[in-house]
Amino acid sequence: MFKDVLHESGITFTHHFLDTETGSTYKINPYDHGSGVYAVDVNGDGLDDIYFLDFLGPNALYINKGGMRFEDATAGSGVDVPRALSVGAAFGDYDDDGDADLYVTTYRGGNHLFRSNGDGTFEDVTETSNTGYTGHSNSATWFDYDGDGDLDLYLCNIGIFTTGTISREANYFYKGEALPFTEVAKTPDRRVPGEADVLFRNDGGGKFTDVTAAAGIASAEWNGDIAVADIDLDGDLDFYTSNMFGANHLYLNNGDGTFEDVTRSALGRTSWGGMGARFFDANGDAYPDLYVVDMHSDMWIDPKEGAKGWEPDQKFNTPLGAIVGGGKIIEKPEDTQAKSVLFGNTFFVNEGDGTFTERSAEAGLENWWPWGITVGDYNNDGAQDVFVTGGMGFPFVYWPNHLYLGNGKGRFYEVAAAAGVEPPRLGEILAGAAINGREFTRSSRTAATADFDRDGDLDIVVNNFNHEPYLLRNDSPRTSGGNWLQLDLRLAGSRRPAFGARVVVKAGGKTWHRRVTGAEGYLTQSSTVVHVGLGSVTSIDTVEVYWLGTDEPQVVHAPAANQRIEIVQE
Repeated sequence: MFKDVLHESGITFTHHFLDTETGSTYKINPYDHGSGVYAVDVNGDGLDDIYFLDFLGPNALYINKGGMRFEDATAGSGVDVPRALSVGAAFGDYDDDGDADLYVTTYRGGNHLFRSNGDGTFEDVTETSNTGYTGHSNSATWFDYDGDGDLDLYLCNIGIFTTGTISREANYFYKGEALPFTEVAKTPDRRVPGEADVLFRNDGGGKFTDVTAAAGIASAEWNGDIAVADIDLDGDLDFYTSNMFGANHLYLNNGDGTFEDVTRSALGRTSWGGMGARFFDANGDAYPDLYVVDMHSDMWIDPKEGAKGWEPDQKFNTPLGAIVGGGKIIEKPEDTQAKSVLFGNTFFVNEGDGTFTERSAEAGLENWWPWGITVGDYNNDGAQDVFVTGGMGFPFVYWPNHLYLGNGKGRFYEVAAAAGVEPPRLGEILAGAAINGREFTRSSRTAATADFDRDGDLDIVVNNFNHEPYLLRNDSPRTSGGNWLQLDLRLAGSRRPAFGARVVVKAGGKTWHRRVTGAEGYLTQSSTVVHVGLGSVTSIDTVEVYWLGTDEPQVVHAPAANQRIEIVQE
């Protein structure tokens, strides 16, 4: 199904985490959670380009030339950010001129807002826009939270745990002390304090205002990701933030520029070590369901021997899991947070009444060491599928990426090996990489989805940790069951992608629900083009577009299958 065609593509980017003094002097970097990857059309030619972020080197922008060939356009683009430890980014047309602008988050180096010139080059407007922020930033996303027609910016920040300098003094810094994870998990008072998120309201004219407090957002935690969706289908956008060390939060939009935290009433317990979060309709009932992957709850795993036979759907009531290094079983694990959190992945099915039911085990979406999530119908059968990046290269054993094919009813089946995603093309061990005499295993962090070659099926790009990426071309065979439709939804006037719009496709007695998303899923952003797999259906009845804030759909009748069409708001 998939083939890694990186070496045929012209992409030569490599993610850098280790510096030149590797080996016996290696210590954990100030931030080892990886860097992002983004699939966005930056020059308006209808082909999704790729933006890679790096930690110890410049970021890279590759322009899509068609046929899975890319050209390095970093030089002169203005978005290489060579002197920063780049973590995340978000593309969105904040000035309504029809092209994708860019916000880049860094670790203690100051964030950047770049205004697009429309030709693949950008201008840094951080200072004049009031979006400059220096701290421990992670994910960001654009969405119109107040319904005024322009894109606002949400910034996730994590813990205040060290400076931006590469450290060789200790594996981890917690308030200046070097403590192993097991000790940190036992001592909540020594956990690193969080750093508040920021909501920037777009005031027009290239200016933004920090309205975090006024909007009712009180979040000073380790928020690694934000996922946005209209969870109650009332016409405004709600959001969820994933906390790496503690309870996550679901905010319901009040429709007046403020939000209400409905986590306990809507979700109950949430993942304790949440990383990626992603809304999508898994069961076809129109309501966005929520998938959250929990990496930190797996840190009890023995680094030499793995999980020792435990199944990933086993949830414990402590982040110490079942085993501490050396194989010691915890006889009576206890955690004061267990009443409000779950230690493991969570999959919340939206019941449509303001509540969600957690069904990760029943859905088949548990796994070890997950990081990022990207979603799409990879086999064009009409059901949404899920790709999850995984692993921790040092000092842990190899953990694979996962590809889950959905059945359209909320159940998923792991097919990574059968689909050619696993094992890695060059093997599980990173050749030539050894730290203190121990081999360094490959590990992935982030992934994005797009139909890069415009052949009607979805491809995947993966930003790996301290190594070259994967470019997974979808080579699914053309059969009678692989029909599709792609929808490029554009707002009137600016013709920018319609973030937040939802689509209902009706054909052959079936109905599909999709939406236009920005950056979400952990340090990633996939194509804004809506892809709908149709299976064996060849005749489409209607496409209904619900633009953000509207109750009545704009209807397109009987479009042909197996094509991409642009729909502009009337």
